[in-house]
Amino acid sequence: MNMSIIKSNQIQPNLNSLIAEEVLAVAQVNVTEHEKIANAKQFLDRLFPLNSGSHQDVSSYVVYYQHLLAFFADGSHSGLRQPKQFVAFNGTKDAPCAIVLQDLGCHVELSFDRSGMIGARDVANLEDIQIGTSLNMVVGTPESRSAASRHWLSLLHAGMSSANDTQDKLFTAKDGSDYSLKSIVNL
Repeated sequence: MNMSIIKSNQIQPNLNSLIAEEVLAVAQVNVTEHEKIANAKQFLDRLFPLNSGSHQDVSSYVVYYQHLLAFFADGSHSGLRQPKQFVAFNGTKDAPCAIVLQDLGCHVELSFDRSGMIGARDVANLEDIQIGTSLNMVVGTPESRSAASRHWLSLLHAGMSSANDTQDKLFTAKDGSDYSLKSIVNL
């Protein structure tokens, strides 16, 4: 058996377990908004750690050439420990309205809105963190084996409808090309 298939089969259950744990931690019913944001940023620290510092303390994110930089209140900055995890953004490089990170096939979108329900009260104006996983579903006959679908889970707006429920999400890749995420189902 191909080692990449074995590795992929072992990683996917671990990734699904990690996502399930994070969603449960963030989406607890009796948790304050501040605690949800803190839990969501802890998720970022675990999956997309910075070289130094924490996503908890970031005051803004900037795209510098093909790298994501996180700036802190004291003026210092840090990049991702694994720069390849940054794949795309929306908006301008100096004030992106969305950032897409990727790890083991899982896309995570950070959206920013300084006048949003949550973003207005967050120091980095973080409005939401959405986790998009690509799942293969067996459909119909063996000849039409599987169709890919992308499920989006919101960590900060759980249970609320989104304008992006059935639309493709379009971004600018860090190299300047188009970057599209097909969105078929939003949970």
